[in-house]
Amino acid sequence: MVLRSRGLASLPTRRWITVLTLGALLVAASAHADRIRVYSIQGLDCGDCGNVIRSTLKRVDGVKRTAFDIQKAELTVTLADQVTDEAVLIVIASSGAGFSGTVGAGQGAYLPFGMYPAGADVVVLTENGSVVGPLERLRVAGKYTVFDVYADWCGPCRVVDAELRTLTEQRRDLAIRKLDVVDFKSPLARELGARLKALPYLVVFSPDGKRTDLVGANIRQLASALRSR
Repeated sequence: MVLRSRGLASLPTRRWITVLTLGALLVAASAHADRIRVYSIQGLDCGDCGNVIRSTLKRVDGVKRTAFDIQKAELTVTLADQVTDEAVLIVIASSGAGFSGTVGAGQGAYLPFGMYPAGADVVVLTENGSVVGPLERLRVAGKYTVFDVYADWCGPCRVVDAELRTLTEQRRDLAIRKLDVVDFKSPLARELGARLKALPYLVVFSPDGKRTDLVGANIRQLASALRSR
C-alpha cells in the first residue's frame, strides 16, 4: 500500500515508518548527547594540580570523564549536555588559589619561576627540551656550576629553584645553568640518558671539575655538593 498524501506520506509505508523511527532515535540521542570540551588552565604551579581539579570535577553530577595534558595545562572533559561551561570554570577556580580556566585549547599556562637577583650568574640554556651538548664543556671555570634540569609542571623543581635563588644572593662562586627538559621524551632527555631518572635533576660541577648528580629536591645533598658554609 502506498500513502497518497504529500511529503513523507508519499513513501511506501515500511520506509515511512523506518524514517520516523530513525528520526525519533536521533532526537532521543541528541537530547542525551555528551559534549567533549577542552579547557585551558592558568595559574598552576605543578602537574599534580591538574589531578586536584580532576578529582573535584568528578564530584559534579554530569561530568563523565576527565583527562589532563600535563605539558599543555589543558583539561579535556566529557560532559552531559546539561553541564555548562560556566559550572566547570567555577569548579576549576575553586580547586586552588589562583587557578582559572578558559574554554578552548592553547591558552594553558603554569606560573613563571621566580626571578634571580641582579648580577647572579644565571643562563637559560634551553627552554624547549633541545640538546645542549656535553655538560662538562659548559661548566664555568673557577665556580661551582649547577645545571638545573626542570620542567614547568614539576612542583619540586620550584623548591630547588627557590633554594638556588637564595644561594646566589649569598655566594658569588655559583653559576646556574637552567635546562627545561619539557618531558622525558624530549631530545634533551635522550641526550642526558639513563642518569635522568626523575625531576628535579641537578648536575653540580665543583671548581676542580668534580661532578655530582642529584635527583629530587634534596637541599641537604645540594648543600653538600656545593660545600655550603
